Amino acid sequence: MRRHCQRCKTEVSASFEQPTLRRWVKGYFFLGVPFVPFLPMIGSEFIVMLPLTMLYLIGMEPALAIIRAPASCDECGADVEKAGWSPADEPAPPA
Repeated sequence: MRRHCQRCKTEVSASFEQPTLRRWVKGYFFLGVPFVPFLPMIGSEFIVMLPLTMLYLIGMEPALAIIRAPASCDECGADVEKAGWSPADEPAPPA
């Protein structure tokens, strides 16, 4: 992907540190979907299901950290900003 790097001051190629892990982590959020009809039973069973549900929710913080990690410049390693405004997009000043 192409993004603007503040350190290089140009548009550079950027990538995420662990692209395969990011793809798998996005699926983590859907692991609980099949259990939605069983929420009353999960909430009433305190020995096994409730602690397992708590472990699932605790695991969301590292998963969100992986998803929110910014892309980095392939040339200098700095974090790059999301696609959007770029200094190259600004019109030249009138002569």
